[in-house]
Amino acid sequence: MRHYVLVIVGLLLGNTLHAAEKETPPQFEWVIQAGGKLHDKTRGIAVDGKGNVYLTGEFTGTATFGEFTLTSNKLMDFFIAKVDPKGKFLWVRSGGGSKIDRGYAITVDDAGNSYVTGHYESTDAKFEEVSLPNSGDYDIFVAKYNPSGKMLWIKTAGGKGYDYGHGIAVDSLGNLFVTGALTGEGTFDEVKLSEPGSSRVFCARYTTDGKLLWAKTPQGKGNSSGHGIAVDSKGNCFVGGHTGGEGSFGDIKLTNAMGRDILVAKLDASGKVHWIAQGHGSSGAMIHEITADKNGNVWASGMFKGDLKLKDRVVKSNGDSDLLLMSFGTDGSELWTKTTGGPGIDYGLGVATDNQGNSFLTGSFTGKVLFEGEEKTSSASADIFVISFDQAGKARWFNQVAGKGTDHAYSIVADTSGNLYLSGACSGNAKFGKHEFTNLGSNDIFLAKLKPR
Repeated sequence: MRHYVLVIVGLLLGNTLHAAEKETPPQFEWVIQAGGKLHDKTRGIAVDGKGNVYLTGEFTGTATFGEFTLTSNKLMDFFIAKVDPKGKFLWVRSGGGSKIDRGYAITVDDAGNSYVTGHYESTDAKFEEVSLPNSGDYDIFVAKYNPSGKMLWIKTAGGKGYDYGHGIAVDSLGNLFVTGALTGEGTFDEVKLSEPGSSRVFCARYTTDGKLLWAKTPQGKGNSSGHGIAVDSKGNCFVGGHTGGEGSFGDIKLTNAMGRDILVAKLDASGKVHWIAQGHGSSGAMIHEITADKNGNVWASGMFKGDLKLKDRVVKSNGDSDLLLMSFGTDGSELWTKTTGGPGIDYGLGVATDNQGNSFLTGSFTGKVLFEGEEKTSSASADIFVISFDQAGKARWFNQVAGKGTDHAYSIVADTSGNLYLSGACSGNAKFGKHEFTNLGSNDIFLAKLKPR
């Protein structure tokens, strides 16, 4: 077991490889829009072996997904959708009640079954014909759908506090790993987790049939949260999020020197914590998403504000919030870290990797920002970006989506052919390469495909 304080061995993203010759970026093959006149957003994305894409998020009022039209019960409802490789919606399903209900993350197994997690506030929430119990405030849900969009089962968890499922991953056997946050006392089936008065990260494992195998959470003072989760070929899982205060996760101590800290942890298939990596933030730092290859190498995306204290240095944000991308070896050692940002708010939100060990970071940036020595300027409030690095952390290419509003890409995924899919929300019209995206009102859902050259 190991506990690391993160060490930056890469240089700041804005100062490296000034003269490096980058590759020609891939082009957008298509972009599709979904939603209506109110708030609609995609938060999670997955792709199967045939190139079908799966989305989850929330919609408000009446929303259109290709040939399908949904109407929320009152406020926001959860949705899950399947899209073919050419950008056609194959099916879409929804669930919820009279309050706010969201899907946060989605994954798909080798058979094309999809699994989704999120949270629901409604006391009258229904998914298909299943009425969901609510223990108070927001509760967690985990659901499985077959390739045709039929819900096979749904599980709930939580307590009287604000609880949510934020990350989900599936291993080669169909076992599920879920992470998020639990406030106060909460229950996962017959397993009761208790840490009064605090919000804390949890990690739970389910069988493919929805049977809970175990649920774990740290002990100690301060708040924590899980935001992303990934698995390797051996059934180990990797959790990314944030933590504050001191305590322990399994047998490993959690330290807190400044404020809200970065958290990356490895757990094996039995729930034993093997290593933890932290970075200490003065004004807030977190991992938003995490991915891993079959061998257990890990990439984590996130953001920080103020000072980010590492073992041998302190990195300072350039403005309100700076983005970051971190690479870890199989033993939890930090291989390289990239950070950049401008005077505004910049987010590292989604991260993916391909079978060549290349990584892909997406999110949004505001104003002028240096990406690998090249100054980029957002068109309006916030623009979407995608940047790729090779396994050693060398920048490969950069792509920008010019929009007229505040646009965010929350998630990205790569298929086995090297195609990339990113999704999120645009608040105005935007241009994805040669393809125009037309906004219908407030935030609209987008899904875009980047095809390698």
